Amino acid sequence: MSDRRAHHPQYAEAKSAAIRLLAQKARTRAYLTQRLRRKELDAEAVDEALSDLQRAGYVDDEQYARDRVDALLRQSKRGAQALIHTLTQEGADRDLAERIVAEALSEHEPADWALEAAGERADRLRGLPPETARRRLYGYLKRRGFGDAEIMRAVDEVLPELDE
Repeated sequence: MSDRRAHHPQYAEAKSAAIRLLAQKARTRAYLTQRLRRKELDAEAVDEALSDLQRAGYVDDEQYARDRVDALLRQSKRGAQALIHTLTQEGADRDLAERIVAEALSEHEPADWALEAAGERADRLRGLPPETARRRLYGYLKRRGFGDAEIMRAVDEVLPELDE
């Protein structure tokens, strides 16, 4: 990380600020760039500092995405769209997010997760008018990123007495 080339005058400040952010938790390069630029650090200094940190392995968007998806799935089961949305909101490239999520979900069946989530939520919906219960359960699962087919299957299985 410490080669003999001349660095931008704000390089040390940018690198130090990035390290402080990384000490709290892993971050994407895009997130770090945004935060450092908000401190009015020069774009060239920020790019230089982050490139050095990336070469040293401290900034790794792919590893960040893998770790983040694992953590999200441990918290609660979610569909692909919710996972991709979270990663892109946190600065991951969309193509990277889609690839990492596809890999993470390849060993799992999101339709089963949708059914599990629907079952856990269904008790709260008992006593509501049937159409309201179905609409709320659909919205709940949609916000967790499940696809329409997965949602409809789960809603039909969990609230069968509401089928017409």
